[in-house]
Order: sequence, then C-alpha cells, then structure tokens
Amino acid sequence: MLDIQNAVCYIVIVKLTCHKEAGMKNRIEEIRKERGIRQEDFAKLMGVSRQTISSLETGRYNPSIFLAHKIAQFFGMTIEEVFLFDEEGA
Repeated sequence: MLDIQNAVCYIVIVKLTCHKEAGMKNRIEEIRKERGIRQEDFAKLMGVSRQTISSLETGRYNPSIFLAHKIAQFFGMTIEEVFLFDEEGA
C-alpha cells in the first residue's frame, strides 16, 4: 500500500513523464534570479553543468524526479511550486 508521500511522488513522476513531449514549464530562472544566484553557482550546488540549468530554464530539458526534488528542496518549495504542470496538455 502506498503512503501519502509515495503517492505524491508517483503522481509527480507520472506528470513529469506525461510532459516530456510538450516540454514542462518551470520557475527556476525566476526564483534563482530573485535570490541573486548565478546560473553557474546554482549548477554547482545542484551537481549538474551550467548547460543543464540553462536547458532546464528554457524548457529544452525536463529533470529527473530526483533533480526536480533537489531543486525544489533547495528553494524551500514544493515541486509543484517550481515546476508548472499544464493539466490541459497531459
């Protein structure tokens, strides 16, 4: 039986998978800039390349559930607050 946290993670994984084709929108650049964090510094903190952060911010790349969680946790937000899911496009 799934507990609530696992159920939420499952839903997020399904939504991330469903949006691979359409490209998922996110607020990474907006939040990062509000906090005065350079793209290169943020990339180092997340353990990815600057190019990965750039691709995330422009919607050319969708993160793994682990990276999405790490980004949201770093910002002190939920995944749903950082990554915008278009229910109409799913």
